[in-house]
Amino acid sequence: MSNNDRRRDAISKELDDCLERVETTPDGRRIWRELYYAQPLGHRALTMSLSVPPAQEAPPVVVYIHGGGWMFGHHNVQHPNLVQMRLFDSLAAAGYAVARISYRLSSEGHFPTQLHDCKAAIRYLRHYARLFGINPDRIAALGESAGGHLALLLGLETPPAFEGEVGITGASSSVQAVVDWYGVTNLLTIDSQALPDSRVTHGSAESSAGRLIGGAITDRMDAACAASPITWVSEGAAPCLVQHGTADAVVPPDQAREICNALTAAGVRAELELIDGADHCFLGVDTAAIVPRVIGFLDSALKDRSS
Repeated sequence: MSNNDRRRDAISKELDDCLERVETTPDGRRIWRELYYAQPLGHRALTMSLSVPPAQEAPPVVVYIHGGGWMFGHHNVQHPNLVQMRLFDSLAAAGYAVARISYRLSSEGHFPTQLHDCKAAIRYLRHYARLFGINPDRIAALGESAGGHLALLLGLETPPAFEGEVGITGASSSVQAVVDWYGVTNLLTIDSQALPDSRVTHGSAESSAGRLIGGAITDRMDAACAASPITWVSEGAAPCLVQHGTADAVVPPDQAREICNALTAAGVRAELELIDGADHCFLGVDTAAIVPRVIGFLDSALKDRSS
């Protein structure tokens, strides 16, 4: 064994120690606050947190993917409007384990780097499902904005090159349900669909989308097409709930209509809920009904499905 191999094995052992650092809360939840799920060469270690509620049977898992234009953000930080919606408390009360994952941002790698990382996180959870006490056959992805885009891609049948080789390999990275909150679905149509008061132009090299694919959309058409969930819609896609504001001045609501129409045409269960008057992050409206709708969808897609 070479010195590099020994060093890599030692680092791997150090990172795996996180599996033993679990807390139990008074209500019986088990919490891993920092799990190291992958160590890409030359990059920071990728982390997630995991909360598992007490349950007689292994609970299903919701994997939360943060937004931030693929340029910034953290899995333990949310927009204040989303914080007040109490998504994670509601999921725990409904009997769901919740994993909140990190991924490399666009300054650390162009697409599909971000998807490689999300798939590695799913494989990690499935590999250690018995240790965590979670159900490896009932995993949902829920993302907001950039995270919604990645959640959609996790639920689609994408090329082998999108799987990546970071972290644990061999296990499936599939998910059984997707919840997309105002994610980008088609980079080729997004600017033409912009609302009159749009705050964002997506096509330039300096935009968040341009940074994701490594250049202006018109110069990187193949990359833009590959990064668009609409490209990979097929009958094998996971059931999907899309919630999107009709007044979203960042990601136009026609992006939601477009992906749901395509999924429905392919014979996939796709539920579209347009939130009247809501801007990006569901700003400007009463959000009380959004999370219960999510839990109802997840219950029907995960808990009510046959094993």
